[in-house]
Amino acid sequence: MPRADVTEVADYAALLGRRWWIIAVSAMLGVALSALAVVYLPDVYTAEATVLVTATDSNTRDDQVNLETEAGRVRSAEVVGKVRQTLRIDDDPADLVERLSVTAPQDAGLLEIGFQDSTPARASEGANAFATVYLNARRARVEQRYKQQIRALQGQIKSLSEQLKVAGGGDRQYIGGQLQSFSSKLADIQIEAVGVSVGEVIDQATPPTAATFPRPVMFLPGGLLLGLILGIMVAVLADRSDKQVRAATDLRRVLGVEALLDLPSNAKTVALGLESARSRTGQRFHELSHGITARLGGGPANQVVMVTAAAEGRGTAVVAANIAAALARTGSDVMLVNADLGSSVSGDLLGVPAAAGLAEVLLGTSTLADAETRAAMPPSLRVIPRGRETEQVVDMIQGERMARVIDSLRDRCRYIVIEAPATTSGADAQALAQHADLVLMVVEVPKTRYAEIGDGIRQLEQVGAEVLGAVVIPWQASVAPGTSVAPGTSVAPGASAAAGLTPPRRQADARVAEKPDPAVEGLVGADEDGLGTTMIPVVKDEPLGFFK
Repeated sequence: MPRADVTEVADYAALLGRRWWIIAVSAMLGVALSALAVVYLPDVYTAEATVLVTATDSNTRDDQVNLETEAGRVRSAEVVGKVRQTLRIDDDPADLVERLSVTAPQDAGLLEIGFQDSTPARASEGANAFATVYLNARRARVEQRYKQQIRALQGQIKSLSEQLKVAGGGDRQYIGGQLQSFSSKLADIQIEAVGVSVGEVIDQATPPTAATFPRPVMFLPGGLLLGLILGIMVAVLADRSDKQVRAATDLRRVLGVEALLDLPSNAKTVALGLESARSRTGQRFHELSHGITARLGGGPANQVVMVTAAAEGRGTAVVAANIAAALARTGSDVMLVNADLGSSVSGDLLGVPAAAGLAEVLLGTSTLADAETRAAMPPSLRVIPRGRETEQVVDMIQGERMARVIDSLRDRCRYIVIEAPATTSGADAQALAQHADLVLMVVEVPKTRYAEIGDGIRQLEQVGAEVLGAVVIPWQASVAPGTSVAPGTSVAPGASAAAGLTPPRRQADARVAEKPDPAVEGLVGADEDGLGTTMIPVVKDEPLGFFK
């Protein structure tokens, strides 16, 4: 059994494969919108000036400057206000700060000041203005600090000088020493203040030659990525909200129904026929038949397998014919009964000619032995076709006589495979399921809806039928009336209905026994099958077109 995580990845891959066009359209829209944005959005230019910031405090160890603090000062209200005055603009201060960028390369002692504007010239003017105003403001702060220190020292020197005038003895010597120390310190600070450097603009901003926004190299890949993400999200939502089954894994996820056989849609399975025993698809049907026999067990009682579908189509006939053929190839005594009176597909697939069948048995005009026909391939498979007088027995499928037919068939064959109508076409499948040991539900994708499957399973479970699981196959398009798929072949996808189709083969042993012509005999009947056949005049009305 595949791991759950691997299965989930495969499920999503299949989902994306089914909805690829949504993702492709979304990606193209993303690229197109990005291209429009590049063309129509206003250009934004960014100019950058580089400032070298130097330490201004002689007591700072290793001449280090806190560049984060200095970057904040570039954005300060003081600097922004003076920039507005310098550029003579009335832009909102908050807008100027938003267009300003200040970065500090690590361990470089530099501030890179960038400014955005709608023209290259104004962008460079703004960057240079911020750099210049910042340095001027920093210089003013440093000068103000030195002035405060000088004034403080001068005040202390003046106070000591006055104390020295009135001091005597030992105090005079002490005050003189302090006065000399403060005077020396004042001289040092005055010299330092004259040669102080707060930094310099080492790289003036120049008008940029290209806009920094919108940039095609940024917008186009970004639009593609956003389009892909949005497309995947829409694809997942669309797939999850889809009312039609798209994959076998969806049955398990939505309805909890196990897929016994999953034939993915490809060139070999789009249109199925009676699959060769050694073909890959044929082997898949053989695997399914082995699973059926294992589930039914090896008891002595003969058993009935019913094949129905959640929606009308050829799928039931195709699956029933292949399962019956697979069971017959194992050497088991198998009978296929076509109880879908509106379809002759299974008989066509097996090479069974149109003749008396189930309809005549129900009417009592034919016996089971007379209705039996050998399949062209495999010849060990016996078939009871739908018959000719189908329009007269449409109400008898759900009746007691059909139940007696099934009971009689149990005495004749090891396995009876009943091809039943779809659950959406009426209650025939529900009635037949009461007499079956196992039921298989055929799901044609993407034609079948979840609601149809759920309703069909509900119908079957109401009568206590054991639904083994679903057989998931690609949608089988209808073939032209009067044609059939040759046994062991499949219809190529894209071919016309009649292409590759041949009339059913009629072998010498196709019929178990030739029946007398009812038109000659006038009345027919027998009781050899235990059905209590009565003498019924033969009705010669032509069948309705639907049953032809």
